[in-house]
Amino acid sequence: PTPVTAKIRLGCTRDQINAIDVAQVVEGAGAAALTVHGRTAADMFSGSADWDRISSIKPHLKRIPLIGNGDLDSAEKVVDAFRRYDVDGVMIARAALNKPWLYAQAAAAVRGEAIPPDPTLEQQRELMLHHFALVRERFGDEKASVLMRKYACCYAQGRPGARDFRKYVATIQSPAEFFEVVEKCFPRP
Repeated sequence: PTPVTAKIRLGCTRDQINAIDVAQVVEGAGAAALTVHGRTAADMFSGSADWDRISSIKPHLKRIPLIGNGDLDSAEKVVDAFRRYDVDGVMIARAALNKPWLYAQAAAAVRGEAIPPDPTLEQQRELMLHHFALVRERFGDEKASVLMRKYACCYAQGRPGARDFRKYVATIQSPAEFFEVVEKCFPRP
């Protein structure tokens, strides 16, 4: 059978933390693993993830791995999560939208290797174009052009020319328009 995992938050609100109870129900239902995001539903993405609360769930699980999630936006934070908290794994989420190379950096850090540097702007540009090619292959030109609006904006976050890029990319309708915007805002050196 195909393994099924679950992802939960700590609870609905800070006054209604029920992650331990939900974790036990998830395990009892046969999940292969549990990921816990260290905020409540009401928190959305504000404040900091509560890794102490995530870690407190581990003693209540008998058979499945606990995967912690929240605020993992650097390789160093991933290593720190393994050192400080009782988790079997970690999940990188939103941070990877604008830094998809974070997975390789985190994996190297966990293995005790040197953390690879961030790619150059040219390499990031090429990665974004490769990402677009994969999305086009999967969804076709029109849908890929619309889907890449979000991801292209993430790639541009914090980069020179990002504001103009976001403004232009938000209106693209075709691959030709996408390539035109990329060339305008991220020209080859």
